[in-house]
Amino acid sequence: MNKHAGVLVILLAALLAGCSSDKQTSLDYGKPSNQTRMVITDKGYKWDIDNSATSSFDETLKKVSFEVKQIRMPFPPTHTAASMIQAPFDMIQLTYANLEMGRQIILVESNSQDKDEPKGKDGPKLKNGEPSWIQSDSNMSALYWRHDGLTFLLISNQIKNQKFVPLYSPEELVQVADTIQ
Repeated sequence: MNKHAGVLVILLAALLAGCSSDKQTSLDYGKPSNQTRMVITDKGYKWDIDNSATSSFDETLKKVSFEVKQIRMPFPPTHTAASMIQAPFDMIQLTYANLEMGRQIILVESNSQDKDEPKGKDGPKLKNGEPSWIQSDSNMSALYWRHDGLTFLLISNQIKNQKFVPLYSPEELVQVADTIQ
């Protein structure tokens, strides 16, 4: 498993647990059905296509029981992927990447009914007044929030010196989150 995938699985496990504390999360949770993503290789980085993926981006959006929201992209994506994530509720991961820029944004949405207070540092409020929680680390910037019965996790990173590093600050991620439609 590459560095990015490992960190993403940890963040998804946190999302599945409601970014909360004491709930047990099955190890089967958080596994995307489509592993297509931007990866770092010895020769640089590339879009790694999961050949076992059976649904297109648009077909995957139709598999969810709620209306999937999308963001207005702050950079033009050259590649996209959508994946259902194993969970006891509907969860989808939307990945947008620009290989020329070495950037990607991942938006995870679920209809989890968890109401526990999330862990993480308090983040900036969205323009609709919803609170957010910062879930960033040295590999990515990430922001978690809830709205209209849905839970969202917005992740951004870029490649510098053959490593994934955060792309946007929490304030910039809120600006991206505020474009959700």
